[in-house]
Amino acid sequence: MKLISYFKTGVVILFISLLSSSCGRGPVYKSVAEDKMKNEIQYIGFDSQSAIRYAISNDKEFLYIRLEALSRPSVLKIIQSGFYIYIDTLGKKSKSTYLNFPMGQTDQLFQAKLFEENKKEHAAISGKIALESQINDVAQVAEFVSNEQKESVVSDIDKGFAFTIKSGEYGSLSYYAAIRLDKIKKGGYSNIDNLNIGIVSGAFKRPSIPGGGNGGGRSSRYSGMNRVPQAQQPANYDPQKMRDMYLMSQPITFWINVALNKQ
Repeated sequence: MKLISYFKTGVVILFISLLSSSCGRGPVYKSVAEDKMKNEIQYIGFDSQSAIRYAISNDKEFLYIRLEALSRPSVLKIIQSGFYIYIDTLGKKSKSTYLNFPMGQTDQLFQAKLFEENKKEHAAISGKIALESQINDVAQVAEFVSNEQKESVVSDIDKGFAFTIKSGEYGSLSYYAAIRLDKIKKGGYSNIDNLNIGIVSGAFKRPSIPGGGNGGGRSSRYSGMNRVPQAQQPANYDPQKMRDMYLMSQPITFWINVALNKQ
């Protein structure tokens, strides 16, 4: 009986340990030395939901963040709805320190289709040209917030910041930001070990579904049942466009735990 009791206790302990680890911060990635990154970008991870791969590096003065957005929804949300790099030096998910670039709008509806059927043949070329045109319209100013202090900043490495976005192959978007470490925390390099970096975009306003109310002449007591609304859809209702609009209403959001490179 004692053996069975010990076995049950061991199973409970193992279960609690697994549960605790699953609820933890997740893997900690090692930042790459910036000298190595200059020769070849070394991506340390990939977020499958947003189709963004990321590279984090540092030297004694700056933190460098490089991203490549590989999906059209993510590219459009970054450019048009705004983009935030949150930095928490306590390993949590505080949003009190951040770089906001580009600065977009989140109160607009997404009007276009993500993928046009009649443009597949030259999609890569046309996508790249369209993206470059949109990048040219992005204001080259950012907002940096730390310790409740807000400042408007330009891309000037001598002033503590650098940031840019460029079009890549097949309509992808490359994002680069450099932030001086002492802007993130007093003492900079010597006072920072681990960072939690949030990659978060704005999103378009969620549209309402045409004819989404009760229909078909039934009483309200049927409203809780799973049924297709009977109201007639407008003539210009486009299911693909509506799906695209819902997709664009979901923001990019993921966090990366990073240990600074101090070799």
